[in-house]
Amino acid sequence: MDQKGTMQTAEIRDVDDKLIFETSENLDIYPSFEKMNLKDELLMGCYSHGFQKPSAIQQRAIVPITGGRDVIVQSQSGTGKTAVFCLGSLQTIDLSLREPQVLVLSPTRE
Repeated sequence: MDQKGTMQTAEIRDVDDKLIFETSENLDIYPSFEKMNLKDELLMGCYSHGFQKPSAIQQRAIVPITGGRDVIVQSQSGTGKTAVFCLGSLQTIDLSLREPQVLVLSPTRE
C-alpha cells in the first residue's frame, strides 16, 4: 500500500497458503466512513446502528459505487455486502428527483 492508501495488488493467504482475499489493482482503501465523504445523514445512520469502522469489503467497494462505477462484490456471508450496496446507492441518490435512480441486482444462493 502506498502513502495515499492505494492498494496495487493484495493477496491474503491462510496458513495452508490458500488464497482467501484479493483486490483489484489500483484500488483505494478507505479506513473510515468519514474518509469516504459520505453524506452526514448516512454517517449518522452508520454510527447510530453501531458501525464504527468499515469492514474490508466496505473499505474497498463503497467509494467506487459512489463514483458511478459498476461493481461486482463478492465476499463471505456477514462481511457487510448489503451495507456496501445500500451506502453506495444512497450516497448517489438525488432526493429532488422523483424517479428510479438505482438498480441493485443481488443474486444469492440462500
